[in-house]
Amino acid sequence: MEAAILIGLLASGVRFAVPLALAALGETVSQRAGVLNVGIEGVMLIGALAAVLCAVWTGSPWLGLLGAIVAGVLFASIHALFAVILKADQIVSGIALFLLGIGLSGFVFRLTLGSGGRPPGQVPGFRPLDLGPLGEIPFAGPVLFQHNALVYLTVVAVAAVAFLLARTGWGLSLRAAGENPEAVRAAGLDATRLRVVAVLVGGGFAGAGGAFLSIAQLNGFVENMVAGRGFIAIACVVFGRWNPVGAVLVALAFGMTEAAQIRLQILYPALPHQFFVMLPYVAAIVALVLMRARSGQPAALGR
Repeated sequence: MEAAILIGLLASGVRFAVPLALAALGETVSQRAGVLNVGIEGVMLIGALAAVLCAVWTGSPWLGLLGAIVAGVLFASIHALFAVILKADQIVSGIALFLLGIGLSGFVFRLTLGSGGRPPGQVPGFRPLDLGPLGEIPFAGPVLFQHNALVYLTVVAVAAVAFLLARTGWGLSLRAAGENPEAVRAAGLDATRLRVVAVLVGGGFAGAGGAFLSIAQLNGFVENMVAGRGFIAIACVVFGRWNPVGAVLVALAFGMTEAAQIRLQILYPALPHQFFVMLPYVAAIVALVLMRARSGQPAALGR
């Protein structure tokens, strides 16, 4: 019985970590270029809604994922316009994006699928893959090999982003834009363009994270369903020292915390459930406090 509980906890933790990991990956790219996007929560909400709309209208969860990525890129372009091109304060622009995402996603949902209280019919979503004998391996099978395709695509995305940032000329230029944009311009490169691309990439990843919530976990859309995960993703970036692999590992830890709080509600029904629900957010605050010495932060972040 204890082994079954542990397996369930770890498997759920992996699934809970994926939307955080995707959002944290995109935010890592954006922040390494020097742009902080605190509106990532709103981008995830727009992505979650776009995924449901596209999946319902086309009947394909893959087209739903594509729609979420496109919607995330388009929505993040608002932040790129104001924070990068027009040089507005990045915090103010991000907060505006966050509020716009909450309001716009709820408004569009009520106009389209929400008039009856829920989307009409079953929303096409991602199902766990059948990996044959791998899924039957004791302990490791349920934890690692009984997930949907987006979980494994996230692993590929982590490796790809880490390689691009660390081993390519584009990654070097992007990191330089976050450290010393004047030096980038002196080298004949367009630091503004690099930052805009980084913000758009971050928006695409955030949209994919929202899509995971809506068409891989819930198979539907609920207003404000992201529930603070965008801000936790920012904490993952900071606690992971602006390293894509580190940020994803921290996201995995937060995913385990979220899975644990659900099981603690069952084990201790006499305690208010709100006490357990707040555990992941308390963990995020503690993580940020422990990272007072921000070693690894891009020198031009927020400028």
